[in-house]
Amino acid sequence: MSNPVRALVGAAFLALSLSACGGGGGNEAAPSESALVETQTQEAEVKTGFDAPVTTADGLTFTLSAPASFTPGDFATGLIEGQLNTSFNIKVENTGTADADLSTVIVSATTAAGMCTDIFDGDNNVMGAPMDPVAAGGSFDFVWALSCPGVAGDEISVVLSNQGAPVIEVTGNLA
Repeated sequence: MSNPVRALVGAAFLALSLSACGGGGGNEAAPSESALVETQTQEAEVKTGFDAPVTTADGLTFTLSAPASFTPGDFATGLIEGQLNTSFNIKVENTGTADADLSTVIVSATTAAGMCTDIFDGDNNVMGAPMDPVAAGGSFDFVWALSCPGVAGDEISVVLSNQGAPVIEVTGNLA
């Protein structure tokens, strides 16, 4: 076999081998966006407004401050152009008898215009839920930031979940 024929056979073999990568033949349906978003079916334990302390059955008191305008740092993630960036403080007081694991805290928020996205920003110490437990009798404050569709004054609904269950639904207005 001559060199040009070998090269052609090798190229054909390589092309056929690589075309099989990825499997399936492309007939599988891509997951829908709704399948990728977890639907919340459980109601929050308490519905309230911002700046109102709420104590749950497990002895945790949560207070979400009123939303404030948020200026992200240079390396912030989660920003969506054209949306309002807002933040609020979350204060947790553990009046229970055991350490409280807050690493599973999830904050979700919506406005009339749609869902908000989380902003993570190390420059402003906005890094999500705390990873260390809050000791019995202790407290912890952290900042949560969101990129939300809408304009200042629009209503925002924030749901704070812990350990997979919605705990608090807070409503108020975007700053």
